[in-house]
Amino acid sequence: MDRALIQFICVRKDHRKKKPLDPSSPFNVAEQGGWAYCPGGEAEGHRWFRTGGITRAALERFVDWPDEDEAEPK
Repeated sequence: MDRALIQFICVRKDHRKKKPLDPSSPFNVAEQGGWAYCPGGEAEGHRWFRTGGITRAALERFVDWPDEDEAEPK
């Protein structure tokens, strides 16, 4: 059931400043497996931060984004 939770968020600063062209594009499956969210809806160039599993509702209330250096190493 935790596969339905968002496991990764993209914390790349330039991705966070963009608005996605398609409202469904921020959600995808990360290379590591599990649901992922990129606020800019970018297809590549992510810096993934492991959330431990959060709901979409919790993501909407997510205020303090981790810094890029807190993301998982490539």
